[in-house]
Amino acid sequence: MRRAELLAGLGGLLLLVSLFLPWYRLQDRSLQVADDYTAWQALAVIDVLVAILAVPAILVPVLSLATRGPAKAIAIAVIASATGWLAILLVAVRLVFPPDGLDLRYGAWLALAGALLAWVGSWLSMRDESTPGAVAPEIPRRPAPA
Repeated sequence: MRRAELLAGLGGLLLLVSLFLPWYRLQDRSLQVADDYTAWQALAVIDVLVAILAVPAILVPVLSLATRGPAKAIAIAVIASATGWLAILLVAVRLVFPPDGLDLRYGAWLALAGALLAWVGSWLSMRDESTPGAVAPEIPRRPAPA
């Protein structure tokens, strides 16, 4: 497995886990009550899209370990790096424009960090041309012609 593939997988996993963490807080100062909302509770469509976009990044190291040769691992890294910027954009939009009346919490920032890690890790794994686990072909040695 390439070094950056693990980074992509960890970023995708962080992105997916962050959807279950508090993204927003509604503070009612008159009642002294604060309610936290996860991305699943506060968002309508973006949470599902971000979860779908996290899957290719998670699959980068999984396919690298599960398959022989670099073809499938590089293919999923291409997909993850091509769609990773969209996850960054969706999370950044929800950071810049939170729902009305809600304050940001740490889950949204972890989602941005996870999306960035997933995208950078998949891009770097695509750049890496090493083929770990590959064995050089056996070339028979013949004597020099006389």
